[in-house]
Amino acid sequence: MRRESYCVWAAAFSALSASVASAVPVAKMVPVERGVQLEVLDFGGAGTPLIFLSGFGGTAHDFAGLAEKFTSAHHVYAITRRGFGKSAHPPATIAAYSPERLAADTLTVVKALRIGRPFLAGHSVAGQELSEIGTRHPERVRGLIYLDAANAEAFYGPSSNVLYPIAGEVRRDLEQLISAQPSEAPKLIEKITGELPRLQRGLNWYATAVKGVRDLPLEDINSRQKTLQDAIVKGARVYGPTGTPVLSIVALPLQCAPECDSEAAKRRELAAEAQAADFSEANPSAKVVRLPYADHFVWESNQKAVVDAMKEFMENAPR
Repeated sequence: MRRESYCVWAAAFSALSASVASAVPVAKMVPVERGVQLEVLDFGGAGTPLIFLSGFGGTAHDFAGLAEKFTSAHHVYAITRRGFGKSAHPPATIAAYSPERLAADTLTVVKALRIGRPFLAGHSVAGQELSEIGTRHPERVRGLIYLDAANAEAFYGPSSNVLYPIAGEVRRDLEQLISAQPSEAPKLIEKITGELPRLQRGLNWYATAVKGVRDLPLEDINSRQKTLQDAIVKGARVYGPTGTPVLSIVALPLQCAPECDSEAAKRRELAAEAQAADFSEANPSAKVVRLPYADHFVWESNQKAVVDAMKEFMENAPR
């Protein structure tokens, strides 16, 4: 091999090796409370931080192949939620997996790594963590990106009829009422009374949802995944609009194959349309991107559209 050719080849190989090396994220274990550490992947990059939060059952590794698309303009991280993957697995109690606790985990990671004000991009159930942070700590983030995550657990609008968020809200109010001082009781009773129509809608929804559904095998009911799901669902809250810039990327119209003509599919479609409309109306400054018949993992089925929408949103978000 001629020396000139070898030098060109060696330089190209060196550049390729550096590129591959930089694409491998650095894994860190970050303490968020006593005895609880979370796996955090650092994908590198420079610029405004961007943090990905996975859906139920997912991990930070779900975003490999997507996170790298943003490292030219952002320092990119992903967090594995407690209870999953290599993160700590505390007992599945409501307190340990409430939106407040999970949101606090994310903010603790942000502080521990000195990340600054990041963009948060959350998938599916992570929507409630985004809404918790956007509602109670809007000053801590630059913006929120809901990846098919602006569901009823993340935003409970006039058309929402899913039982879990309103049931969780009423349960907490009743618990407060039981131990409330007499002077505090009237306000709580008024709040609970105002929630009863929505609770009835939720019960009606649930009655329809379970109709004809078979009971789970006992081993499934006792599985860790099921107990974690129960803890997260029972801790659900009712969230309204947040005080932050918002991008919502939603799979709509829904994938429905193979039962597109069934009554259940039609109900899901109507509910999803109403949810998206309520979200848009309540967050008039939000950018809502619809991806027809996309997969729930929208960045896998429609990666270019997701990447383009996220980049445009983050480039134009207020500083």
